[in-house]
Amino acid sequence: MDGRGADAFNRLAGEMKRAAATPPAVTLAAAVNDARNSVTKAWQDNARATSGAHGKHYPNSITSEVRATATGLVVEIGPDTSRPQGSMGRGFEFGSMNQPPHLDGARAVADNEARIEQVIDQAMGRVIP
Repeated sequence: MDGRGADAFNRLAGEMKRAAATPPAVTLAAAVNDARNSVTKAWQDNARATSGAHGKHYPNSITSEVRATATGLVVEIGPDTSRPQGSMGRGFEFGSMNQPPHLDGARAVADNEARIEQVIDQAMGRVIP
């Protein structure tokens, strides 16, 4: 093995050691949480910009959580029905006969799509160097 091969091997060994120091589930959960927080904040910000006086409680009804399942992590983001103006019915997001759709959540996901992919890709790079 020449010097370059040994250097590459040593770099790989160092990366694997660093990756092993943090369990993959912790690394991936942190990435999912980062993405969840970005989309939640964007949805709340969008809702503040579009809901007006008639929807003053709507932005604060948007919550999120991450749950572990047998097959992975599930992220739920949206209006909490236990909070004021947190209806999952047509309401603000999808509109009603009284107002057009706001699509605040749909825009939040679309605006964060590249960031979500980047965060997950970086986490996978740490899990599988």
